[in-house]
Amino acid sequence: MKAVIFAGAKIEDYEFCKEYLDDVDILICCDAGMEHTKALGLTPDYIVGDFDSVGQDVLEFYKEKNIPIYQFPAKKDQTDMQLGIHLALEKGATDLILFGGIGSRFDHTLANAHLLLGLLKKGIRARLVDENNCIELVDKPITIHGKVGDLVSTIPLSMMVRGITLTGFAYPLTNRDLALDDELVAVSNVLAQEDGKIYLTEGYLFVIHSKD
Repeated sequence: MKAVIFAGAKIEDYEFCKEYLDDVDILICCDAGMEHTKALGLTPDYIVGDFDSVGQDVLEFYKEKNIPIYQFPAKKDQTDMQLGIHLALEKGATDLILFGGIGSRFDHTLANAHLLLGLLKKGIRARLVDENNCIELVDKPITIHGKVGDLVSTIPLSMMVRGITLTGFAYPLTNRDLALDDELVAVSNVLAQEDGKIYLTEGYLFVIHSKD
C-alpha cells in the first residue's frame, strides 16, 4: 500500500511531484503540508499536526471538507512528519513517499533522513523527495532507473557498509567496504546507462539520486 505524506518544507516547483502521485492509496498532510496539497488541487485523506505553521485560511478550507483531522499539542515528542508516518503505518502503508521533508532547516532534514532507518528495519520502503533529490536508505541490492549522466551518491549511514559493488556507473566499485569516515567519498557518481545496480552485503547505505 502506497502512502504520500506532505510535510511543510518549501516547494518551489511541484512538477516533480507528479511522477510519484500515481496509484496512491493514502494521502496525508502534516501541518503546513496542507499548503502543498491545496496548491496541487489535492484532497488529503488525513491531516495531522499541531497546526502552528499552516495558514488559518488553508486549515479552515480543509476543515470544511470534513477530512479526519488529528491535532496534537505544540509541545510533543514527535515531529509533524513523524505523526504522519505513524498514521500511514497504522493504515497499513508499506511504501512511503515523503514530500516537504527537505528544507532550509538542516536539523529537520537530517532527522527526516534518519527516520528512514526505522522504517527500513520495519520492512517499509520510504523515499524522501524534493525537486533535486530522491533519498532512500537500503540494506540490500537496488537498481536505480534514470538517464545517462544522472548523479547518484552512495553514503554510509552505518559505521561500515561492506561488499559494495556498483555496475552501470561511470565510476564502478567492486566488493568495496565503505566506512562512515572513509577517505573515499562516494558522491556524485554518474549513471553510464539507464539502469545502475548497487549491491551490498552488510550495513545501511543512503542512495541519493540527485540533480543540480
